[in-house]
Amino acid sequence: MNKENKNVVTQQPILARLALMMAFVLPSVSAHLVAQPKAASEPGVLISEEGQFFVNAAWSPDGETLAFSSANFNGIWLADASGTNIRLLTADEAAGFGFSWSPDGKHILARTAVTENRRRFHQVKVYDVENASYVILQEKTRQLKGLPVFTPDGSQVAMIMDNNLELKSVGQKPAFRAANDASVVYPVDHKMISTQLASRQSKEVANFEGRFIFNPRLSPDGKKVVFQVQGKGLYVVNTDGSGLTHLGHGEYASWMPKSDYVVVSMVEDNGHVITGGELYAINVNTGESHHLTAHTEITALKPAVSPDGQRVAFDNPDDGNIYIMELE
Repeated sequence: MNKENKNVVTQQPILARLALMMAFVLPSVSAHLVAQPKAASEPGVLISEEGQFFVNAAWSPDGETLAFSSANFNGIWLADASGTNIRLLTADEAAGFGFSWSPDGKHILARTAVTENRRRFHQVKVYDVENASYVILQEKTRQLKGLPVFTPDGSQVAMIMDNNLELKSVGQKPAFRAANDASVVYPVDHKMISTQLASRQSKEVANFEGRFIFNPRLSPDGKKVVFQVQGKGLYVVNTDGSGLTHLGHGEYASWMPKSDYVVVSMVEDNGHVITGGELYAINVNTGESHHLTAHTEITALKPAVSPDGQRVAFDNPDDGNIYIMELE
């Protein structure tokens, strides 16, 4: 065998190994590209009713029902995922601001407003989606801070009273067994606090001195929380306090089901009124963003990604309808 042929023979195993390596590498790269949310359709009206101005949509955990509010966040309405069978769950004042579904989809938690002698109080209520009955977990108070949230198993509601975390039983069996390290993450003024439910141990996971924290959203896997900081934009942090990352601008983040992307609205205004709104998908690991509504002139606010990640509902302040757009 001459020297040239010998080199060819010895290179063959190396080339085979490289080909095998590429066979494993390329699918992972492709999977990453596919995971990036993209618009798959034109936005269309999903929910509309003459004389009503609808806002703030939120999908049920099974994706079969959409809850939403009306002007000034008064009341909570329900509709089937197709936009049909619109019905009123409650007309309570301010109930539609920051409400949330229970993990089993049977209840909705809301902070309502009560005005007496020109003073505004809050109540915390849990509504039964099937029969519209409710339970008051917190009578009218002025000590409640922020928004109440369900614990991961849905058996309790966490709320901040005078900067202290209180847990109140919903009176229902847990929807599922929560992980031993399950935590509830919540803002108190300029701090983000994480409290482990089993041990009740709390720790500070973020601090923005002099800047209020709001709109926190826990990821589907329970390991991250995305939130807004007054005057600074959007951040994400792990619930153990690691990995604090600035994601740039964005409001009302809604998680994709794999906890790798959030869909946010980028709002434009002239100092008095909203002049535009676009939806973007942001990778929470890299900070890279992708414009979802570049193909439309519709003003898109307050996105709500469906549990399967295949649809996003949003407000349109120009006509008061809830729109929907397919994702891929």
